Amino acid sequence: MILRLTRKLADKIKIKSLPECDEEGFVIDEWYGHMFIADRTQYMLFTNAYSLYSVLFPGKGINDIKTFFETAVHSLSDTLKKDGFEIMVGRLITDKIEIIDVCKTNNRGILGSMNDMIAHSKFYFSDYKMTPSEISRRLNEMPYSYLKYKNPKEVIKEMSLG
Repeated sequence: MILRLTRKLADKIKIKSLPECDEEGFVIDEWYGHMFIADRTQYMLFTNAYSLYSVLFPGKGINDIKTFFETAVHSLSDTLKKDGFEIMVGRLITDKIEIIDVCKTNNRGILGSMNDMIAHSKFYFSDYKMTPSEISRRLNEMPYSYLKYKNPKEVIKEMSLG
């Protein structure tokens, strides 16, 4: 599994330098982590490189890679189960957590989609007072140009059938 972190998130969880990682792995095993502030509260976004399936969770108390990853996996598992994709928990996470490479981000398309997710999240937090769980669900139902205007939920569904 490859975990790609933005500089902002790496600084928060006390990772001084992130190596370049140009491994030729499957993008299904690649995850991106990002951090942002909305309504004076810190949030973290955990996104799959292949499907853009994402989960949003509060960043309070997350000060190291272990806590970040445990929280991200727990939140992702809950979100997948709520969306009816229990089978994908093992496929996306459980089978892959033995070896984790932490490195720099390298795909501007994914980062651009994540920045769109963050802008929508800030709007949902401020105008609709939605919870991170509700916003995660909303983000996974939105179409993205990176996915040729499919939504992450559709891509996950295709993966679970294939």
